[in-house]
Amino acid sequence: MAVDAGSKRNKMIGFATKEKLRPLLIGFGDSIFVLMSYWLAHLLRFGETRSFGDKFPLTFLAMLPLVYLSVFYFFDLYTPASRYFSLSFLTKMLFAIVGGSLGAFLFKYIFFLFPIGRGLLFLASCIIFIFAIAWRACCDRSLRYLIKPRQALVIGVGQSLAEAGAVLESNPEEFRVVGFLKQASAQPGQDQSSAPYAEIGPIQDLLLFITHYHIDLLVLATTQPLSSELINNLLIAESRGIEILDLPDIYQRLKKIIPINHIQDENWFLKSRAFYALNSPIKVRIKRFMDLFLGLLVFLLSLPLWPLIALLIKITSKGPIFYSQERIGKNETRFFIHKFRSMIEKAEADEPLWARENDRRVTAIGRNLRRFHLDELPQLWNVIKGEMSLVGPRPERPWFSEKLSTSISYYNLRLLGKPGMTGWAQINYPYAASLQDSKEKLEYDLYYLVHFNFLLDLQILIKTVQSIIFLDKISNG
Repeated sequence: MAVDAGSKRNKMIGFATKEKLRPLLIGFGDSIFVLMSYWLAHLLRFGETRSFGDKFPLTFLAMLPLVYLSVFYFFDLYTPASRYFSLSFLTKMLFAIVGGSLGAFLFKYIFFLFPIGRGLLFLASCIIFIFAIAWRACCDRSLRYLIKPRQALVIGVGQSLAEAGAVLESNPEEFRVVGFLKQASAQPGQDQSSAPYAEIGPIQDLLLFITHYHIDLLVLATTQPLSSELINNLLIAESRGIEILDLPDIYQRLKKIIPINHIQDENWFLKSRAFYALNSPIKVRIKRFMDLFLGLLVFLLSLPLWPLIALLIKITSKGPIFYSQERIGKNETRFFIHKFRSMIEKAEADEPLWARENDRRVTAIGRNLRRFHLDELPQLWNVIKGEMSLVGPRPERPWFSEKLSTSISYYNLRLLGKPGMTGWAQINYPYAASLQDSKEKLEYDLYYLVHFNFLLDLQILIKTVQSIIFLDKISNG
């Protein structure tokens, strides 16, 4: 069935899902509760509210929720938690509220020349702590009843059915798989034994099943040509407002990857105008401005650390302070990245080796440099020069790039974008120490290149900082 890829992407964006509604709802509630908490704190502290407006001007009150929302977002408090009353979540919430309260205190003191009283600030923080946790638990429970899972019907054959079911059913609050319709197999011996749900009837009765089961999503889990009868029925279903998506669409929507096993050929990228954003003049200029501004800022702020890092490297191991290595950049251009040396001298005497999570070649000080990603600070110079970006696929070494491009389909497509110090693959799939790892990281890289925009870059940068502060594992290959 020939369905325009651009229109399918727009449909995915239009999904009214809990994933989109939840943070908006919780953020709105947080804004209200922050203001209420300061009002209640003033009432408890002073026994009246008449002077509240004098101490808290409207301009400050308008900005106050933004301070807390920014800190809450940084601490990842708009992502669903499995347990809202666990010690780890309560600790995270506590630190976030302390950060928000400190930000509010400084904001009022700097711009309004009058601080918030310590007693009032403490009371407000305690009230926000209670409200924020209760509101999140209440929202998650309410959304389960207000937004029912979408009724999905899968059309396909063989292993693709199993994959479609696994992906959809990994999101039970968003999708409910009714069953599947068997497509005629073009390959002898291909069956439905791996399908995790039941066949509900003959595919010829598609329109009847859509009405009977109240289907609002059809998933085409197949790479085989569709019959003219099926295409006609799908067009009728689409005219009735039924969403029709294929496996690449579902993977992008739910897993945030582009599944290369389900991409037939490069025509898929061409038809979907997948890399159009990479050459958008406005987006390119915004990205370059962000690279220069943030790159220079971090470079200057980190400079006092450089002599200390250099000294520690020199006194704890033999070899140079800096380590330079050739990498492949955008459009296969070659350049040298620079790092503080974190491995023993001559760590690769014979041939290039995969970097591993607990690599024995890493020195004692190098292990700590890698943990906080301080070894990558010299790469800021590559960003400032324009050889790299702050966000993008990690630049690969020529030896590995040649090997992987012959073993993994579409591997060279990652070279269409400028490489980055961090990226979508780095924050989602820490280390690539094998061919399979590289293949899975490529699926994240391709997703980033297809969906590249300023907000995604900002999200990746924030997640990277979160990972460094909370010591989550992200790769620095």
